[in-house]
Amino acid sequence: MSYSHPFSFKDVHRLSMEEANDIGQRIRKLRTDLGMKQADFVAALDISRSYLSKIESGTEQPGRELLLKIAQEYNLTFDWLLSGVGNRTPLYPLNDQEIQLLQAFRALPREEAETHLKLMLQRSGSKIG
Repeated sequence: MSYSHPFSFKDVHRLSMEEANDIGQRIRKLRTDLGMKQADFVAALDISRSYLSKIESGTEQPGRELLLKIAQEYNLTFDWLLSGVGNRTPLYPLNDQEIQLLQAFRALPREEAETHLKLMLQRSGSKIG
């Protein structure tokens, strides 16, 4: 089963001002829902408060890498962050160990990752798809 995003990563660079403003509003809502000041929110993102302010006001468009970082850091679905569609958070949030496993898996060369995946699926009794 394949899953496709309503937007592709290349669409991030073609956002209209209205779409950029919508993303900024979602980011601002997230930050305020978390009770965070801009300075606290940007600490893990390695961006300036002034840049966040421009994103939240819709005068700047966040790039793909920043959107992915925000989604990962604040446990959001990329679809919701980019388009407002779907669930804001994954249905089954990952715990710290699962996050480490996923990061390690993504860092492996493709062939090695496939080998480890097959082994894990066999050991867990899951079907190999």
